[in-house]
Amino acid sequence: MCNFAHDMRLLLTLFVLFLSINAQVKAQNMKVISFRLLEKDLTAIRHDTQKIDQNGETAVLIKVVTPEKGFRFDGGSLGIVAAEDHVGEIWLYLPRHAVKLTIMHPDYGVLRDYYYPVSVEGGRTYEMLIDIGTGRYADITSGVAKANIFVDGEDCGVSPVRKYLNYGRHTIRAMKDRFEGETNAVITTSQDKNNTKQQLIHVDMVDMSSHYGDVTVTVDNRADIFHNGQLVGTGEWRTQLREGNYTIETRKANSDPAMTSFTVVAQRQNTVKANAPTPHTGWLHVYTRPRNVKITPIDVSETQTLPVGNYQLEFTRKGFVTQNIEYTVRRNETTQDTVTLQRVTYVKPLAFYFGGGFTLRSLSGVSAMIGAVYQRHDIQASYTFGLSESDIVYWGGDMNTGTKYKMQSLGVKYGYQFPLMRQLAITPQLGWNYNFLSANAAQTGNATYGDKASSQAVTIGAKLVVVPVQHLYLFVAPEYMFALSKDTNFKTISDHSDVSGDGFAVHAGLLVNF
Repeated sequence: MCNFAHDMRLLLTLFVLFLSINAQVKAQNMKVISFRLLEKDLTAIRHDTQKIDQNGETAVLIKVVTPEKGFRFDGGSLGIVAAEDHVGEIWLYLPRHAVKLTIMHPDYGVLRDYYYPVSVEGGRTYEMLIDIGTGRYADITSGVAKANIFVDGEDCGVSPVRKYLNYGRHTIRAMKDRFEGETNAVITTSQDKNNTKQQLIHVDMVDMSSHYGDVTVTVDNRADIFHNGQLVGTGEWRTQLREGNYTIETRKANSDPAMTSFTVVAQRQNTVKANAPTPHTGWLHVYTRPRNVKITPIDVSETQTLPVGNYQLEFTRKGFVTQNIEYTVRRNETTQDTVTLQRVTYVKPLAFYFGGGFTLRSLSGVSAMIGAVYQRHDIQASYTFGLSESDIVYWGGDMNTGTKYKMQSLGVKYGYQFPLMRQLAITPQLGWNYNFLSANAAQTGNATYGDKASSQAVTIGAKLVVVPVQHLYLFVAPEYMFALSKDTNFKTISDHSDVSGDGFAVHAGLLVNF
């Protein structure tokens, strides 16, 4: 039992000693292998990336290139202005006149008091390469410029690429368009002739066109097509792919994505019909009053299963006002509604109208009308153009000076509308007319005595309206004129002819309303 305890203590001591020696070796191997000024790099003075030190001056920027995260830095008495993590490097901002830097890492130890090999200046950008002692920096180039570089399957960007490679064997591939290349690189502890611990790796590339096929992928409903997580098309994707097996994904809003696998055969046209995403669905049902309403474009008088989204529906029935309503169908939910259609109002309490017709009276004519109805109050204006002529009137006993007359009228009426049926209404009216005559020589000579003779009258009547279809009125309006005044010529003419400033008249015609 004592021997067993002694052996365990010995084993534990050796294990702790191994860890200590390993940590010391790591710390001893960590070093700066390159420090240089980046002449064309303006990061240190760009408005969005520059920093100001405690003295109000533009700070020095050192881009620390390292394969690991978790480093800490100590600038000594001058301190550190800022440190930012970026892809593949750390941006370290220092005050002007900084001369040294201590680099610390929990796994790789401390590199104390590293003195810059050149004097650093504010507003300038420098690059520092840190070797953590587990490998070597490699500069990777390719036979075709800007080829995609993959190291052990990891996408490292486009060539040229600087990559820290751990000791051992690595597979490096380069791809661009139809050119490909691959090489194996072995990273060892041996130093190159310049003792910089940087290695150059070049990947030769060859044209692999004979291994590619044309590919056309289509999908219904203009779904988005994704390949390797990247959007490559909507509804259709045309490309060229290397022979082999592929899987694509189709996506669409409010739908479950679908996967499609296919095989590309080299030097052939490969057509793929991708599986469309499965739409999320819900249910829509609309009751109508009255029944037998036409619903377009989708009849939802019975419950319908529909893809999630918005639907604009139109509800129509003869004799009723059409309605347009938008509904939103949600996933796994039932949307219900009741739509009540209102009967068409043929006789409108609010309307603007115009039209014309024939006026039958002692001197008949045609009339133009315009008016408006507001809350059934009807205001109307009209103008009658005289057509029929009066009897001949002889002036001064001279049988050669006979004159005929036509009567023009300007009228204004007020009334109140009473609907009798859906398509029938009557409007009692009270109005005022201004009548004037136009003379025309009836015999030889040009006698136009009494031209512009006038009278005024009050009218009492009613307008009966029939509405066969919306916006169209047929009307008849009988009225009686009570003369208020007549000038001397008008009295003379009315005494010697059939001209009258009062009496019965009837208007009939057509009105268009809005």
